[in-house]
Amino acid sequence: MTLLTIEQKANLVSNLFNEAELSYGHGVDNGWDEAVWVVLKAINFPIESEIVDWECSLDAEQVARIDELVEKRISTRLPFAYIVNETWFAGLSFYIDQRALVPRSFLGEWVSDRFEPWLDSTQVHSILDLCTGSGCIAIACSTYFEDANVVASDVSPKALEVAQINVAKHACEHKVALNQGDLFEGINQKFDLIVCNPPYVSDERMEKLTKEYLFEPDLALRSGSDGLDFIRRLMAEAREYLNDQGFLILEAGSASFELEKAYPSIPFTWLSTEHDEVVVLIMSADELSQFFS
Repeated sequence: MTLLTIEQKANLVSNLFNEAELSYGHGVDNGWDEAVWVVLKAINFPIESEIVDWECSLDAEQVARIDELVEKRISTRLPFAYIVNETWFAGLSFYIDQRALVPRSFLGEWVSDRFEPWLDSTQVHSILDLCTGSGCIAIACSTYFEDANVVASDVSPKALEVAQINVAKHACEHKVALNQGDLFEGINQKFDLIVCNPPYVSDERMEKLTKEYLFEPDLALRSGSDGLDFIRRLMAEAREYLNDQGFLILEAGSASFELEKAYPSIPFTWLSTEHDEVVVLIMSADELSQFFS
């Protein structure tokens, strides 16, 4: 019997995914990358490894495990991260299930660089992560801002259960505190940095989402007719919770252009990402005072 290599099996899986017209966006953005993820996960190969022996042959047991995962992904359309209860964010591994949004924030590209040169990371000692969900942004911030303490807040008790699992997974209980509340409810201090990946999907966009996204909490995605319901509230109150030299870093995502339309006189500063130049913005405490007092 001819044995398939890792590369050959990944190609076959990729073709099956494309034929099934799966939707991506929960850790990868195309069929090939997801196929590689499935194959490597099934054979217990370190996903974070930069070197893959593509010519390595797979045995029958490994192929069977791959086929089982592929069948489940195609038949259910459940995001693969939910199937294996694992995903990666800012170079770190996280537990994930359907109680929280699959980590994929554009902020991940910036957290690992400590938002430099926009911030002086040596001056960041306190961070608030609003809409923390799985806790991925908060935990990544606690990892890369070594001298900072982090408060991770979310309105969803179920999401915070997932965040608690990840806090324990990364043994950062001494640096990351969880808070349950809507927006700034339960928050009683000021911070050097507020980061937020809020719900920003408009009602119209919600109606067009593919099945994969419908497995995620509606609360973490939907934000009114223009996607700005949460962001408007955040902008109005954020200054009160920032130190005088503090900053707000916000992912506005698909609502970015609606945000600019809603506030045409504000010169928003957008931080470029690999996939888009207008999804993440930064505002200083002074700017928030000026434009949202």
